[in-house]
Amino acid sequence: MNLPKILICSPTASAKNYCFDEWIDNVMNFTYPNFEIRLYDNTNDNGDNADLLNTKYQSKYGYDKKFFAINSLVKNDSHGIKSVIEKMCISHNDCRQYAIENYFDFVLHLETDVFPEKDIIQKLLEHKKLVVGGIYYRDEGKYRKPMMQRRIYVTNSHIISMNFDKSEDIFFMDGTLKQVAHIGLGCVLIDTKVFHKISFRFVEREGNHPDTYFAEDCFRNKIPIYADTSCVARHENKAWGIYGVDFT
Repeated sequence: MNLPKILICSPTASAKNYCFDEWIDNVMNFTYPNFEIRLYDNTNDNGDNADLLNTKYQSKYGYDKKFFAINSLVKNDSHGIKSVIEKMCISHNDCRQYAIENYFDFVLHLETDVFPEKDIIQKLLEHKKLVVGGIYYRDEGKYRKPMMQRRIYVTNSHIISMNFDKSEDIFFMDGTLKQVAHIGLGCVLIDTKVFHKISFRFVEREGNHPDTYFAEDCFRNKIPIYADTSCVARHENKAWGIYGVDFT
């Protein structure tokens, strides 16, 4: 029996290099044997950061590990794009396109500051779901909470979801599999069949990131999203935006 072919992929940028050594070491120690790593960088540097990642980590781990980074802005001739959201969307869709064109069975969309356990792929595969992810925490200090949302309002034109509050995780996260409205894209296993129906998108005037619309489009296509509450990944996020980190 052939093991499912897994693509581990994510957008990245030089702003995430502060923890990349640790991230790639963690991924390279995953116990699942059949995966490839493909990262789509959206740093405005004509591909310098992607070249740095390739030079450093391909030599460290060897080409047989199938690690490769590419600058999405260069690949798509998108140097004039200024919006962080649009850059992210381009990189997300590069992940999607590569998975489809290279006949991967699943994509583990794993952001480059998220650290799951080394058997995360096996654990998520066991559920046999189209979209299933592990939990990670977002935001800072007293605002920190699990990246999960429940659906609270649905009409023909609007789908509104609400974050789980930080005080609710102790009741919700009991180690079982649960359906949620949204689990983000930080640590989620997606059957590639989903990408034949759904691409990543954004609406500039609304300011939401592509993960929001991915969850909405899953709902509209009757694709449930699940959270494995036994899988809690460490999220080494840094404060950004008003805190002085420039992600553009």
